Amino acid sequence: MRWTFAQRAQILGLAEAAALTPAQFGQAVAQAPMQPEPREWLRTFDRLLAFGGALLLGAALVFFFAYNWDALHRFAKFGLAATALVACGLVALWARPRDVAFRAALLGACIATGALLALIGQAYQTGADVWELFAAWAVLMLPFALLSRSSACWALWLVVVNAAMLRALPQSAVWGYIDSLFHLRSLLAIAGLNLLVLLMFEAFGRVLVGEPRRWIPRLAAIGVVAPLCVAAVAGWFETAFRPGLVVFAAAALVGAIVYRALRQDIAILALLSYATIAVLTAGLAELLDGRSFLALNGLGLFVIFTSAAAGLWLMRLHREGRGEEATS
Repeated sequence: MRWTFAQRAQILGLAEAAALTPAQFGQAVAQAPMQPEPREWLRTFDRLLAFGGALLLGAALVFFFAYNWDALHRFAKFGLAATALVACGLVALWARPRDVAFRAALLGACIATGALLALIGQAYQTGADVWELFAAWAVLMLPFALLSRSSACWALWLVVVNAAMLRALPQSAVWGYIDSLFHLRSLLAIAGLNLLVLLMFEAFGRVLVGEPRRWIPRLAAIGVVAPLCVAAVAGWFETAFRPGLVVFAAAALVGAIVYRALRQDIAILALLSYATIAVLTAGLAELLDGRSFLALNGLGLFVIFTSAAAGLWLMRLHREGRGEEATS
């Protein structure tokens, strides 16, 4: 008999939640070892080496062009980038669908697509803004991400989409030529974009990503909470950012309800908790005029106690969730 990864997680969750006595846990260990088997280690190393190799090869292609830019003819540059893209496509066709090699090859194709677009823009000076390059890259890599159903490809896509938005805000007439990214409209636009991605993966995550993991929703949640937190903190000190306090409070309240009651996710709850502590600390600093000795110590104690309380609450939720999952 061999325990699967899910079964071991359930048994350890029961033991951690004190739902199993030491004798019962010993019986489970006696039936099959709780340590990962060699084939599981091999599967983990396969993924690590395959995706790490794809990232390193993609980075090597980019740095090779950067170092030898003046020495290479533009057709040689195009040929190398196109060869890398075609090679990744051929490996994906050769590999078994949804296999590690298949997903790693499509990740390499995503990187090679961006390198090819950058070469076209540099060689022919198309006059396009940088945000347009990132937007085109995100659109062209989207089929690869859909085919791969890989968290790595979707993470790269999410980074590129955010880079396009960050570059578009101060440069494009569509956004009214915002002078700085530190602007309420910019922060709300970035949060709104990541909120759309978060909703998309919450609704269709099992279709978009082959494995039931929550890396992409959590990355998108960071993209939502971080700009809203910045806007809320600035709202205590700048009148123009005051609406950011309201938006952050609403987002934190809705997020806490959704990710506590409907879809328990400790990582997103931790993100919301500590972002709320940061906003409240900024408000307390403004209220107390945190330049005095007593105010600084009061702020320090507030951060310590609220962070400790949030940590204890999150740990309790984690143990309850592990126990419920194991008994279900």
